[in-house]
Amino acid sequence: MEKERLAQLDEVLLLVDIITLLLVEDRPVLGIVFIGLLKVIAKDRMIRIAFILLIIVLNVNSR
Repeated sequence: MEKERLAQLDEVLLLVDIITLLLVEDRPVLGIVFIGLLKVIAKDRMIRIAFILLIIVLNVNSR
């Protein structure tokens, strides 16, 4: 059961990473840096998802 949940979270992380890169299209290098830092700093998948969603929300509100 735990392996299935982790696999689902990995799929969600992949999709959210792609969405983040697409939304930060003005500065794609910045999106890659954000995602790279989050993968290094945050080992918990749920925290990574929360931070990436925060980046998405902040980027959408700044437009």
